[in-house]
Amino acid sequence: MLEGSPSVVLVGEAEVARGEVSVDAGLSLSIRLAELLGPLPSPGDEVVLRTFEPIRGRREYVVTVESSNQDMLVVTDIELISAYQQRAIVRVDTDIPVTLVYEMIGDELVDAEIPIQGRMLDLSATGFSLYCSTELPEGYRFGFHFSTDFDDLVLVADAIRREDLVRGFRYGCRFVGTTQREADALHRYVLSEQIARRRRAEGN
Repeated sequence: MLEGSPSVVLVGEAEVARGEVSVDAGLSLSIRLAELLGPLPSPGDEVVLRTFEPIRGRREYVVTVESSNQDMLVVTDIELISAYQQRAIVRVDTDIPVTLVYEMIGDELVDAEIPIQGRMLDLSATGFSLYCSTELPEGYRFGFHFSTDFDDLVLVADAIRREDLVRGFRYGCRFVGTTQREADALHRYVLSEQIARRRRAEGN
């Protein structure tokens, strides 16, 4: 689903408009225009739509204009022509309680002797920030459960940076051994959070 994806409309090599996909109806897309950079295409014209999708990265589609005005562009006949993965740049601020229930002993992930309580302060498919009151060893590798509406994951991460705070510590953490399914699930979660927050902001 492309809803919420920033978009650029190109005629030839020239950018003529920028905006955001507001409706993904499957066979058609509605792009809410925020900035006009040139003459808008007319109904029936074939143009390129470049999107920046949190899950799938930058993509370009050849599309046919169904209707256009200064506020909205509706396109059909959507055909993907190129894709560029940009997964790591997608991040969302969070404040999610987590419990570090596993730790790495040698080459094996085992139950932690004492589970550590913490909070996930932001999240991407490649890592997150962890706040906790416990000082972790340098390079500490741990595991925890992370649940979304669709997935229940066991994730493993390394604590690679530490920031000392007045009350506790903030660690920069990097996921280790993440599978494609887990990365996709994390991106789905980040995307859904971004869309939900944008809609809440628009509703205020």
